[in-house]
Amino acid sequence: MGCRGRSAQSELLRLVRVGDDVIDGTAPRLPGRGGYLHRDPACWKVAEQRRAVQRFFGPGALWTAQPPSDWDETAATR
Repeated sequence: MGCRGRSAQSELLRLVRVGDDVIDGTAPRLPGRGGYLHRDPACWKVAEQRRAVQRFFGPGALWTAQPPSDWDETAATR
């Protein structure tokens, strides 16, 4: 959804729509349609700029997921 790069599913963050909220559905794995993002701040920012979450999950989807706390913030400057 963000940078459109390909990676193993285990390396990605899974986002799931629950009601109107889009949350981290990685662990435990939540049911429903899921979209994937790299665990990289740059990918997250691209997804926000492109409004990818709203387009993927449909009208009314509120992106309430927060970036994982284990991200290396310096990766955004690469």
